Formats: sequence, C-alpha cells, structure tokens
Amino acid sequence: MDIVTDKAAITIRDVARALGLSHTTVSRALSDHPKIKDETKARVRAQARKMGYVPNGSARSMRNLHSPLIGLIVPDIQNDFYASIAKIVADAAAARGFQLALSVTEDNPEREMHDLRMLIVARAVGIIITPTPAPLPETLALMHSVNAVQLVRQDEHIEREAVDVDDFLGVRPATRHLINYGHRHIAYVGTTTDISCGRDRLAGFQSTLAEQGLDSTCIALGHPRPEFSHHAVHSLMNGAKRPTALVMGSSSLTVGALKALRSLNLSWPGDVSIVGYGDPIWFDLMGEGLTTVNLPVQEMGKYVISLLLANTMPSSTASNTASRFAPSLVVRGSTRPLAGKP
Repeated sequence: MDIVTDKAAITIRDVARALGLSHTTVSRALSDHPKIKDETKARVRAQARKMGYVPNGSARSMRNLHSPLIGLIVPDIQNDFYASIAKIVADAAAARGFQLALSVTEDNPEREMHDLRMLIVARAVGIIITPTPAPLPETLALMHSVNAVQLVRQDEHIEREAVDVDDFLGVRPATRHLINYGHRHIAYVGTTTDISCGRDRLAGFQSTLAEQGLDSTCIALGHPRPEFSHHAVHSLMNGAKRPTALVMGSSSLTVGALKALRSLNLSWPGDVSIVGYGDPIWFDLMGEGLTTVNLPVQEMGKYVISLLLANTMPSSTASNTASRFAPSLVVRGSTRPLAGKP
C-alpha cells in the first residue's frame, strides 16, 4: 500500500485508501458509530495514528477526540422550565470552557435521532437529553456509545443516569392542599403516561384522592402543550359536573388552562381553584399570584452538568438510576377554601 507521508495533508480518504475501505466506513469508525464493528474501529484508529491523521478542531479535539461541545436535547424551549435549564447549563458550560449546542425536538423521534447523531459526529463531550416518548431504535443504539445524562424524563431502555423531579411527591401536596380547603371534586390535567414524569404525577394525584376515599377519575391526559389543556379545561368546565378545583401537570398545561378559564369568563379562585406546575416569574404577578408546585430548577441544572462532566466516556456499566430532586408547594391566591368550608 502507498502511505501518504505529508501529515498536514492527511485526510479520511487517505486513511480509507490505505486500508481498502470506503471513506464513509472510516469516518463512522472514527466517530465510534454503533454499526461499525469494534475490530474495524480498532484497525482504522491504528492506521490513523500511524499516518498521523488529525481531525479538524481545537487542541482539545486533537488530544482526546472530543470537541468542546455539550449537547442539550429538550422537547420545548417555550416551556419555562427547559428555557431556564438551558440558561443554567449554558452558563455552567461556558465557565468550564465548553459551548452549548441546543436541540429542540418538539417530541419528534426523527428529529431527536438526527440531532443526536449530529452531536456525536461533532464529537460532543457529552449530551443531556430529555427523551421523546418513543425514541427510535437507532436513537437507543446511538445512546449506548455516548456519554449522556437523562433529564426530567427517564426512558427505561436508555441505560444512562437520570436527573429528575420527584413528581409523585410534587403533585401529592398540591392535591392535599385542595382537599384541606374542602374541595371534593378535583380534576387533573396532565401529560401523557408514556413518559415517566406523566406517570408519576398522575400516580401522585390518584393516590392522594384514594386515601381520602374521593373520586379520582376526573382526569384529562395529553401532550404537554397549551393547546391540549385549553381544550381539556373547556370540556371539563362545560361538563355535567363541573370540578371546583384543578391540578395541573406541567407549566405549559397551566398556561393553556388559564387561557381556557379566561375565555369561559371564569375566575380563579372565585369560580375554580387552580394549582399550577412549575413557577415562572409571572405566576407570582397574576392577580394575587398562582398557587403552584415550584421545581428546583437551579439545583437540577447545576447538578446535571456536573454529573455529565464527571464522566468523559460512556461506561459499559452504566445504569438508568435516578437522582430525584424534591419540589415544593407555593401557596398564593389562586386557591381558596370551598364556599361554606373553614
């Protein structure tokens, strides 16, 4: 074989020619693509070192085959929680000499797979991901080859640690607060149960009502978008038995519920008490403020990037254990005792 000796001019095509492989195979091998055999990866890396091939990028890339990128893959940047997390992670990354690359999937599995692959090709040092409800098999395979941490949602098929809210213990005090105020017909509007946080929040609501022998069937579940909760709250409040109180299962759903109540000319807490989820600044500025479940955004954001950077390579012994952060109930003016109750 002819070996090119001008190291400054070595390219992937040169390495491929020396090995009798396609340049695509060599590129994927150097990117640790899961569909390339380990034997082939080893051959390619050995040949690349022998020929003095250096990938484009910073000095950091030359030393350890990682770029100074950290990936953040989230479903919705309009959601105040994810917007806040992105700011915290970006600031923490910059302080450590990294740059944040943001992906917004809108819970589209194809987009999730594409953006994850691009981050791997860019040799991101690690990826923080809020998985879509149903990741594609290709996405699950890619996750095995990357240093990653799951955020908020935890997919059982992704063997990577998770940083979550203890959503079960978030909804319980919200529901108990309304029961203590004398409410007996309480509705829950939450996210679909094909994501872990949706299951936990629903379980917290149902278990709290069951403990008091109350009906827990007034439930609407769907995608965590304002449009869904707007429609759901319209239906609930126009039903034969209107609920006297609402528990919301996400900040986006809270926004849609408030818009629905306003369009129905219903006031809170005059016509219905409502407990939100999440606590953007404007929740405190609406009327006498919105009673809500406050999420530990700052603590979670700082912890998730520290956890990610504690590892530099994916571990073969990784598991999907979770670090759970406790939310807290903030009582404001959107809830009040039911008429005739103390």
